[in-house]
Amino acid sequence: MDVAGHVNNIVCVRWIEDLRSRPFGSSSSMDELLEKKPYPVVAYTNIRYRSQLKLSDTLKGVMWIESVKHGMMQLKLIFQRDDEIIAAAEQNCVMTDLEAGKMDKKPMEVYS
Repeated sequence: MDVAGHVNNIVCVRWIEDLRSRPFGSSSSMDELLEKKPYPVVAYTNIRYRSQLKLSDTLKGVMWIESVKHGMMQLKLIFQRDDEIIAAAEQNCVMTDLEAGKMDKKPMEVYS
């Protein structure tokens, strides 16, 4: 929190990480997750703050996959208080073969 009682912006980045990690880690241990290919590595994050957020606020975060193509996955998300959007964000991830240390451009269906 800052001196005015607002939630610090870095907290929003942490929440994005939590939301992004859920689909990839919900049914797998970390070891199993790292064995799977490809793994999303964050390349870009953009957040547009629309309203202040205070510690006592109750927030809902919604994230969805906007697109997956050419080895890139684009995520979109919103944080909302009741019906008001507090922040909107997007994140691009490079689908990466961690063993090879390279971008993996194969379609996601190959790994299903």
